[in-house]
Amino acid sequence: MAAGALIAVGTVVAVLVTTLIAARGGSAQAPSAASVPSTGTSGASGTPGGSGSAPPDGSSPGSPADERGVVAVRGSNLADPYVLAAGTTGYAYGTNADGANIPVLVSTDPELRTWTRAGDALPRLPGWAQDTGFTTWAPAVTRVDDGYVLYYATRVAATGHQCVSTAHAASPTGPFADTSAAPLICQESEGGSIDPSPYTVGADRYLTWKSEGVLPGTTPAIWAQRLSPDGRALLGEPARLLMPTLEWEHGVVEGPAMLASGGRYDLLYSAGDWHSAGYATGTATCAGPLGPCTPRPEPLLRTGTAGVGPGGAEPFQASDGTWWLAFHTWNRREPAASPHADRQLVLAPAAPSWSPTSPDPLTRPDPPGRAGLELGRVVSSRP
Repeated sequence: MAAGALIAVGTVVAVLVTTLIAARGGSAQAPSAASVPSTGTSGASGTPGGSGSAPPDGSSPGSPADERGVVAVRGSNLADPYVLAAGTTGYAYGTNADGANIPVLVSTDPELRTWTRAGDALPRLPGWAQDTGFTTWAPAVTRVDDGYVLYYATRVAATGHQCVSTAHAASPTGPFADTSAAPLICQESEGGSIDPSPYTVGADRYLTWKSEGVLPGTTPAIWAQRLSPDGRALLGEPARLLMPTLEWEHGVVEGPAMLASGGRYDLLYSAGDWHSAGYATGTATCAGPLGPCTPRPEPLLRTGTAGVGPGGAEPFQASDGTWWLAFHTWNRREPAASPHADRQLVLAPAAPSWSPTSPDPLTRPDPPGRAGLELGRVVSSRP
């Protein structure tokens, strides 16, 4: 990891992510990180790995933000990270790497700095998928009544398009099994669908994702739709939340994560060329869980303020009640020179308190806090 990237992460992420805390309700997940809002990405409210709202008085239990630092996890090689907390254990999932379809890291460290590899959460792909070793992207895991549901993108052998599918397991580390006969979401007319991220609003489950927009006459877009109570089927019709309209997005929006809390709906998303230093993370305000959404004019995280090419951002709540943002950055200054180079997991602590009724929670004054960078690490591997 480049020294310049580490310095940038430490000096700015703690400031920028803190501004997000007012925007979201929660997903219980794990590792250490930068200052950001809470999210509804993991599961049922009030359950481990679940998405719930912060306390109504705006407080957030656990250590204050100025007691925690931004953590870059060395050796993680975990792009498009998603973090889940179940009890006192944190689980971090990412895009295919190191021979695993869905690599998963596990941490029992209260400060979420030390991680071990727990193998491949999805060792086998469904029969309709093209298994090349580089075709499983952007996983997310949510808690359901009978275990855990994994959402992920993989390539359809018959068409070559990437589409969203689901798998189920009794344990957060899997092995997850995908017994489907076809993908859950596959917008063939748009060139495919990727980047699933679940969230909850009360008792209702939702999923956001990106349509590829790679075919003539199409444009990448972010969508959302209701999910069934078991998280494995879609209800109603999809709603288009966002399309690229800003210069810094360079015609691409992807990697969505909805923040739902206190009647507010804020969307985190990545934009630009994923294997370049121009990749960045933006935010948008939404009228409801299914939009429409209006992007804020400037990105939240970008090269120079949060490492090189920060993207794949997902807020999460650790088991002690503190809020974090998980995202990835490149471990080199020029990622395009080696598009398969490692990307590391970065974790940023959120502010200890926030108000969902503040006029603009994403740009409110930042509380005092420590902006230093710390290095976490992957210490060992296990089957």
